[in-house]
Amino acid sequence: MKRQLIFIVTFLFTCNLLIAQSNPVKGKEESGIKWFGFEEGMKLAAKKKLPVIIDVYTDWCGWCKKMDNETFKNQSIVNFVSKNFIAIKLNAEDKNPIKYLDKTYVNPNPNANRSTHQLPGVLARQRIGYPTYIYLDSAGKTITLTQGYMQADDMLPLLKYIGSGSYKTMTWKDFNNMK
Repeated sequence: MKRQLIFIVTFLFTCNLLIAQSNPVKGKEESGIKWFGFEEGMKLAAKKKLPVIIDVYTDWCGWCKKMDNETFKNQSIVNFVSKNFIAIKLNAEDKNPIKYLDKTYVNPNPNANRSTHQLPGVLARQRIGYPTYIYLDSAGKTITLTQGYMQADDMLPLLKYIGSGSYKTMTWKDFNNMK
């Protein structure tokens, strides 16, 4: 009986390790969009002079997974983001320090379950919810943010407004009235 229990615990532990390793690796393509880690993505945005979309998510967020499985797999979204943005995935519960604009942000309680990293709060002006999409210019200055699940047809106009640079010369209302 004791041997069986040890076997089962060992088996479950091994399965857990395998599942943990299947989490997306920064820089890998998921659903057609090439997602970067925060620091790497910001360096690339500065180099390429492209705006940034940051997908702030958590592993337990159902709406975040729905975005990944639906909206971020929509071919119109994939094509537009790939050509006009640097896409960054930012786990709001990341355990590692992250540099942003010459300051280092940390998770204040990295060993706790569901402890929020400081950076998503700073980027979202402490209005964090999941998912949150933060749009930055290539220098790291916040353009705007949105929160919650968005269908592709709802997200694409905002991506076009920011990705085309129209946000620099006209209001969102004027942009929408051009249609």
